[in-house]
Amino acid sequence: MVKEAITRTLNGIFIRQNKMKRRIVKILFVVFVIINIISCRNQKASNELSDFKSEIAEINESLGYNKSIVLRAHKEVWSSGNLEIVDELYSPNFVGHWVSGGDTGLEELKQIVTESRSVFPDLTENIIHTIAEQDLVVTHFISSGTFSGSMNGIPPNGKKVSRTEIAVHRIENGKIAEQWTVADLMTFLNQLGISL
Repeated sequence: MVKEAITRTLNGIFIRQNKMKRRIVKILFVVFVIINIISCRNQKASNELSDFKSEIAEINESLGYNKSIVLRAHKEVWSSGNLEIVDELYSPNFVGHWVSGGDTGLEELKQIVTESRSVFPDLTENIIHTIAEQDLVVTHFISSGTFSGSMNGIPPNGKKVSRTEIAVHRIENGKIAEQWTVADLMTFLNQLGISL
């Protein structure tokens, strides 16, 4: 009888241990599943964040490239008169919209640069602000130069003049395709001693 009681007690303990082991196995399995779900979600979130960072880096690289094209145009074309790089920086289908009215193409742009530099041989465009978004680059700058050549029948007077300008450039296929420019003409004319 004692032997049977011990056997039953041991069997009961063994059965409880097996149940406990099964419960522990079930709990461990649930924990394992939860950890895997969290890990998958974290990996997905990590992948999405990585993709987002890559997209941002590409956008910033593109905007930086667009800015560099426009800044080169200000420095090398307008401020230095280098017409050899106009075709590199401007689209063959370029359209310029000027405050004085009328639209111009690429060949007219080259003429405007040549004429501007003959009137103001030391013409420089100093950039104050540059903003880029999508395919647009906006520059706020000051154009200055010495009035050394005849302009629209007005004889040169040797005065140093400057004016504030804002230009919006649309970039297409890595070149300036379109430009809208607004300049402070009243200040410019007043500095030249011309009144309207």
